Amino acid sequence: MKFYSSGKLLITGEYLILKGASALAVPLNCGQSLEVNDEPGIDLLKWKSLEKGKLWFECNINTKLFEIISSSDREKADYVLRLLKAAVDLSPQFAEAIVRKSIKTDSDFELKWGFGSSSSLISNVAYWANTDPFKLHKSISEGSGYDVVTARQNGPVFFQISKKNFSVKKATFRPVFRDRIYFVYLGRKQDTAKNIDSFLKNKKPYRVETRVISELTRHLALSKTLKDFEFYMKEHEQLIASVLRRKTLKETRFKNLDGEVKSLGAWGGDFAMLTWNRTKEELINYLHEIKIDTLFSFDELIKQGEI
Repeated sequence: MKFYSSGKLLITGEYLILKGASALAVPLNCGQSLEVNDEPGIDLLKWKSLEKGKLWFECNINTKLFEIISSSDREKADYVLRLLKAAVDLSPQFAEAIVRKSIKTDSDFELKWGFGSSSSLISNVAYWANTDPFKLHKSISEGSGYDVVTARQNGPVFFQISKKNFSVKKATFRPVFRDRIYFVYLGRKQDTAKNIDSFLKNKKPYRVETRVISELTRHLALSKTLKDFEFYMKEHEQLIASVLRRKTLKETRFKNLDGEVKSLGAWGGDFAMLTWNRTKEELINYLHEIKIDTLFSFDELIKQGEI
């Protein structure tokens, strides 16, 4: 058996998605596979994780006792074990499915980019266990779950949580000026779980801010001109900056950018979305000067399904 789930990016709504804001999320043209094969012999599950075909983690698990026998990284092995236990709790028959099996996961993106190695893994394990991916996510994480849901979408969606449930609606996000929109890796992988935990410690409801972000999300997705798109990007960035009490990316790393730039996901290191009105070659040169060398165009990265 083999399963595949897409990577993701959160275009709007970061942090305030946890307070109920409507967010724009997009699946990517890259993702992660999970392959299941029989492994005759003792009651072990042999697990190998690859990054673009290269081994980066492996472990062996005793599936009768749910114990780690060996691993190349104990923290990662503990996460795999916790995920499998959660899947068994949701789908008890899955306990038999993991006995005497070998697992190989392989991401076709670089894990440091924050495209959703964990969320695509959760989605794939949910496929394998024949259980609800959102419930599986919520059993091991305090995150919104947008990423696990987005991993199974064919195109952009509006995502919103309410109490312990969520709503997801197809979104039209394919602007005619998308050749002016780029995505760049900022070079500092963020720990999303720690960022979420830190934000949730602040009990403020942010009702007004959440309502405004929901409106900005809708307007940004439906923008007809680049000028409007940049206006909503800037408004969104400034609002989240005030919530987090941090400076915007344009104030820190992109002071001379001929366009606008917006943080994506956990602020501080993963990806950013920017606009650029000149040639791609000129953008590459500009980014090189500020020590950024990973760049994607809109169509290169964002999955649109059938248009």
